[in-house]
Amino acid sequence: MPDPVIEFDHVYKKFARGEQHTSLRDFIPAMAKKCWPFGKKQTAEEIALKSQEFWAVQDVSFKLHKGESMGIIGPNGSGKSTTLKLLSGILRPERGTYRVRGRLSALIEVGAGFHPDLTGRENIYLNGSILGMTRKEVASKFNDIVEFAGVAEFIDTPVKRYSSGMAVRLGFAVSAFIEPDVMLVDEVLAVGDTEFRNRCLNRMNKMLRNGVTMILVSHNLSEVRNLCQSCLMLYKGQAMMQGPTIKVIEEYHRIVGEKIKIEQEKQAAIELVSKPESSLAITGAQLLDAAGEPCEVFGTGDAQTVRIHYHARERIAKPEFNVELLWATEDYVAAACSTAAGKFVMDPIEGTGHVDLKIHSLLVEPNVYAWSVTISNADSGQALDTLKKVRFVVNEQVPIPGVFGLMHDWGQPVPAPQLPVEADPVPVVSKTPGAASRSDARDRAA
Repeated sequence: MPDPVIEFDHVYKKFARGEQHTSLRDFIPAMAKKCWPFGKKQTAEEIALKSQEFWAVQDVSFKLHKGESMGIIGPNGSGKSTTLKLLSGILRPERGTYRVRGRLSALIEVGAGFHPDLTGRENIYLNGSILGMTRKEVASKFNDIVEFAGVAEFIDTPVKRYSSGMAVRLGFAVSAFIEPDVMLVDEVLAVGDTEFRNRCLNRMNKMLRNGVTMILVSHNLSEVRNLCQSCLMLYKGQAMMQGPTIKVIEEYHRIVGEKIKIEQEKQAAIELVSKPESSLAITGAQLLDAAGEPCEVFGTGDAQTVRIHYHARERIAKPEFNVELLWATEDYVAAACSTAAGKFVMDPIEGTGHVDLKIHSLLVEPNVYAWSVTISNADSGQALDTLKKVRFVVNEQVPIPGVFGLMHDWGQPVPAPQLPVEADPVPVVSKTPGAASRSDARDRAA
């Protein structure tokens, strides 16, 4: 087997919490403040925390060969971006070794590698030369870069005048079109709009087919699932799991699901105490699996019941229930179900009870979701109570190639029956003098 393109061998990187004074200009005012503290007196614990060091990356190892792609996932502060900065040479490890073979292109921060006072045109040539390309090679790619980034109108404007989205588009275009051997991509693509992100994903897929080795850091697990063959999950600088992408994401969802359950129980207790009295209160919501058991983690294609518990202090003659499905990571509505839209007329409610919303099949991409529940009075149109963000996790069980699946069947028209083909007429055999048929021979023999 050929040597790996990327090697990351038992790497450690530490940082110190608190203020770090790397210049004389910062150091002198900081020392003066310590000598003559005019503000609030700091405790011994606060002073100790400033000098306390921690491992941002601790004993992390992995290897990637040519054309392989790996995602790095984990909560904020887990060491994902630090790992990419170590690979790109921005940071140096305390211990361990790493190696990247071939031309490396890194898209780690918005505008990283761009000089703000130079124009877009000048930065393209500057970045190309830094990455080892000749001016002629950059010129051959220039039009493609500008067209992909969509900044032709501002190509001779200093980059410091660009919006964050424009800087990301240009940065990605430069990184993608210089034909790197290794590409490192951080969360910066989240700054771009949906259309540009789709173009980026298509371009990255093409680069993988052409043998580029890629590492992607993202909180968008759908992108990781679609682009990466393997995945590394980090937590507080340590590698928690490494392996096939789907398996690692499932484990990540399991951990998230456990945290969701604890957080929801705490939040429900707080809201129950602080909620003002009204004619109706939503006392909770349970998510049940197909067997009717409480569950926080579901598989794609699974059935789910949202059981909404309420306490009506007075009779509500015409209640309406509205339930919205949110992408919890991005906090926007993916779908909605309501008794009004479903033309379901509910009976009056009073006292304690519950209502069930039955989802036949969760044909949505694996991700973290949340239900938001509202009960209204149809007579007045007034919202009586709302319960926000009942979170749950969907893991991949049935492959969902897009954002959501559709219940469907295939059909094909039955071909029309064909009429029987008439047999060809029996050929007439002419008798010539001296020739006899088999029947004539039998007749003579008789």
